[in-house]
Amino acid sequence: MRRVPVFCAAALGLLTALVVVRFGPLVRLDDAVSEAARRAALRHDGWRTVMSAITHSADSPVLLAAGLLLAAVLLWRRWRTGLWFLLGATTAATVVRLTVLTLVHRPRPVDRLTPTAGWAFPSGHTTSSAVTAGVVVVLGCAVLSGRRSRRVLVAVAGTWAVLVGVSRVALLAHWPSDVLGGWLLATAVTVAFARGLRVQRSFSSTRQGSPQRSPQRDDDQDNPATIPSA
Repeated sequence: MRRVPVFCAAALGLLTALVVVRFGPLVRLDDAVSEAARRAALRHDGWRTVMSAITHSADSPVLLAAGLLLAAVLLWRRWRTGLWFLLGATTAATVVRLTVLTLVHRPRPVDRLTPTAGWAFPSGHTTSSAVTAGVVVVLGCAVLSGRRSRRVLVAVAGTWAVLVGVSRVALLAHWPSDVLGGWLLATAVTVAFARGLRVQRSFSSTRQGSPQRSPQRDDDQDNPATIPSA
């Protein structure tokens, strides 16, 4: 896990360079997949409807509302490290994505099947959904104790993030390499912040440090001579 952020950052840098120089094999692969996605969407209305619903689940207002709700819960639980993780990962991913987006200036595919705005690389919906899924997984796995519940959380959150990326290609909102760039960026940032802040360890410390109500607390109050256990 220590090398994951470095590997993803290096892979993102290489991919960005290939996009900038319009590397032939990458361009041809993007064109081929995008054309196949266009044909599939035009032939199957149901597929297009499902992809539209998935892609809108990662719209900015939806994720912003979810982020504010999660931040409120973290504040209520007084889990400051979890809050810093949420704010740090989302802010860093946004800043890096917008910087790369502005510098690369990559056009989107033509004949798009969903409303879009701005440049293409890396994909905003993909990056945001993957960061959201990563934050939920890291925080959730720190809170959940059961192995099965953790696996379900990882599977649900991961599947949703992957499907959002697929939907961006299926609706011709992005090239496949745009989506790959979003996944690499989100993974690098989320894992780096999770490790740097030691999120799971911080939750264990917070839980151990929280005051526990002793079953004998009422009796202790009635008997001042009794010394509460530490």
